[in-house]
Amino acid sequence: MYVLIAGGGALGREVAASLTARGHDVVVIDRLESVCATLYAELGVVAVKGNATDLHVLRDAGAGRADILVTALNVDADNIACALLGRSLGIERVIGRLRDASYEAAFRAAGVSHLIRATQLLRNQVVLHVEHPQVEEIVSVGDPHTHIVSVRVPAGAWCVGKSVAELAADRRFPEDCLLVGLRRQGETGIHIPRGGSCLRAGDEVLAIAAADRVDKVLAVLTRRG
Repeated sequence: MYVLIAGGGALGREVAASLTARGHDVVVIDRLESVCATLYAELGVVAVKGNATDLHVLRDAGAGRADILVTALNVDADNIACALLGRSLGIERVIGRLRDASYEAAFRAAGVSHLIRATQLLRNQVVLHVEHPQVEEIVSVGDPHTHIVSVRVPAGAWCVGKSVAELAADRRFPEDCLLVGLRRQGETGIHIPRGGSCLRAGDEVLAIAAADRVDKVLAVLTRRG
């Protein structure tokens, strides 16, 4: 796909690097000549110097043939303006960076199909790591209130030797939580846990749960027997 990215900052750069590595055609627009030069020198990404809220700059960057526009600018109003111009040039899919939630309706009105709430997601992850040090990794999915958490089962935990079905039947296990992945210690692949799958000490368990249920998930997976 041909992907146009507005903004060559930290987010735009990482997205450009990942998409380029996956074989997509990527062009970045940034105001700074130094940023454009670095993107090309280090990543081989074509970068156009200019203002991504300028219709002529978007046209010069190939917006007319772009499959997707990613607005990764630092100001919400600029991202909205860029999205509106991109849509007017025929770009059907627009992914927008949202900083202030009060702008969400404006993003939707501008035709943005997917919102990236980078600041909110980062804040939530930091808070969860502070409050739940046992959690090794956290990913928010769908909305900021639903998480996939990665938890290492300690030796001597109550759940060691228990099957997934036994855990799900335990009254302490939250009903709105689901175990979705299991990585055995020393292995690289992830198993999809079944009802008869038994947990072992050192297992990394992936669970999807509401943010306010993370405590209960941790209690079941890490409490001592």
